[in-house]
Amino acid sequence: MENGKTVDNQKIIYYMKTFTEKLYTNYKQQIHIERIFAKKISKYQEIMIFQSKLFGKILTLDGVIQITEKDHHPYSEMLTHVPTLSHNQIKKVLIIGGGDGAIAHECLKYSEIDEITLCEIDEEVINLSKKYLRKINYGSLNNKKVKILIKNAFEFVSNKNFKNYFDLIIVDRPDPIGPGKQLFRKIFYENIKQIMKEKGIAVFQTGVPFFQKKELKETMIKLKSIFKHSGVYLTVIPTYTGGYMALTWASNKTDIKNKKIRDNFIQDNNIKTKYYNEHIHYSSFNLPEWIFNIIT
Repeated sequence: MENGKTVDNQKIIYYMKTFTEKLYTNYKQQIHIERIFAKKISKYQEIMIFQSKLFGKILTLDGVIQITEKDHHPYSEMLTHVPTLSHNQIKKVLIIGGGDGAIAHECLKYSEIDEITLCEIDEEVINLSKKYLRKINYGSLNNKKVKILIKNAFEFVSNKNFKNYFDLIIVDRPDPIGPGKQLFRKIFYENIKQIMKEKGIAVFQTGVPFFQKKELKETMIKLKSIFKHSGVYLTVIPTYTGGYMALTWASNKTDIKNKKIRDNFIQDNNIKTKYYNEHIHYSSFNLPEWIFNIIT
């Protein structure tokens, strides 16, 4: 049974049902749906945005949770602030994926960043995020510093016009299924190296090692073969089930694991965070023995 009402000329449908994510074999998570704001099939995937009591609004793609209002900070903040504060001179940023606008919002906290290119394959994700995920992106997708490209990221990074261009590349990629497989190929990392400045840093979403050991192991083998410096740091997001999430990084000249961050930069510049701080920055590079054994 369903009923609804009209808000902002959009029909909001109320469902008494449960969202079930079945990302991993023999394991699933369920979240009660309070209402559905958007559900549509784009050219690439099924997109749904719904309200939950525990996590606020949730964006899912093809039945997999991408981001929630309440627990995205350990993800978006760690992908942004760890490399930015390790580098100290970030001017030009490329975000691959990130159509919800959360990472762009974190990048905009730095006045020194003057150009953000967001490469998202699915325009519908951008449009729906602008409308329904304002408490996640805070209008970042409409900011004049943010240039949105609706394009296949695999094709974009092979563009020779951007050679040695970006200071920071944040790869908010999906899992390696369907079109997302291209963003885990060795040639993708090689192209990332070409469009990144010599001291630039690239960071990558690399899954939950408890369930995605192969993804992490293979990524690190490729990064080590291409970049002088590479490694793993960790974060924890409740709706990305399985415990630690691995964020991998790579650079030609900057070893972020052994780089001291700017003292008190976050506090002195009034940058507000909900997860990231100086202590988390340094401790995130300390790996449990079982994760260390995956990458060595």
